[in-house]
Amino acid sequence: MKLLKPIFAAIFLFVTTCAAAQSVDVSVNYAAKYFLKPDTNTVVVINQFNPTQLSGNKKTVAVLKEAAYAAISHAAFQLGALPHTKIINIVDSVALAPNTDSIKQIAAKYHANYVLALKNFSAKITLFEIGSNETTYNTNSTADFMLYEDNGIFYRKLSGKAEDPLEQTVNAGIIASLIFQPTIKGHKSEVKAAAQHAAENALQDFFPFYITHTRPLFDDKFLRPINQEIIAGNFDKADSLLQPYLVDPDVKIASKAAYTLAIIYESENNLEDATDMAEESNSKNKNSYATAMLADLKEE
Repeated sequence: MKLLKPIFAAIFLFVTTCAAAQSVDVSVNYAAKYFLKPDTNTVVVINQFNPTQLSGNKKTVAVLKEAAYAAISHAAFQLGALPHTKIINIVDSVALAPNTDSIKQIAAKYHANYVLALKNFSAKITLFEIGSNETTYNTNSTADFMLYEDNGIFYRKLSGKAEDPLEQTVNAGIIASLIFQPTIKGHKSEVKAAAQHAAENALQDFFPFYITHTRPLFDDKFLRPINQEIIAGNFDKADSLLQPYLVDPDVKIASKAAYTLAIIYESENNLEDATDMAEESNSKNKNSYATAMLADLKEE
């Protein structure tokens, strides 16, 4: 994964103290994973999803069709935010009829570099949780797109999901909560919003982003001055202070030092070395802090 190299080295670190425990918030910047051609691009947006697949009564299907179009138009808006990108949306917002023309023909007709097509869409309201007093529902949406190159041969699948909290009602029991749950037709705006969020999720890899993790710090006496240097953003000094402890014959000390160094590398956007140090920490003496960090880094 390529990393975003910020022009200004700005890592925001916040420290919380609860009893003797400390933690540090580490913001990691990521570059976009996917890119359009480096010059000016034209993208034609079409629909290849057949709305006859939508189930429900007439009013429900009407809301779902509006939501599907909201996903398409929002995906077009998102791609249009990329530099030097022109969008041509030819989707019929009323009929939402699937376009059966060949991708190559569509691209040639509009002198386009890419064709973005909605392939699948769904939305529903589900029971999320029944608490002691309240029942919570979510609006779930899935939007699957295909981004074709102008030759119609090469493409990239783009799938997005959203799960938005809908509302809470008085707990009437599990059976009543299932039978009388909120309806699609009664929550048009929420369903359309979830569709837009699903479209955003499908296209997220075209945009840079950052994630902030709260990393707990070991509070051993030998680590306290090192932790203070990390909190102050003095990563080089903290690194040099840690080096002797990485080879300490006490595996618990060496393990904690390796995990602390992993935090430094993560703060510097050096995720490969951060992963190596977290793995070394666990190999010396398995601990929950390093395990949690590894799970985050591998998922990203």
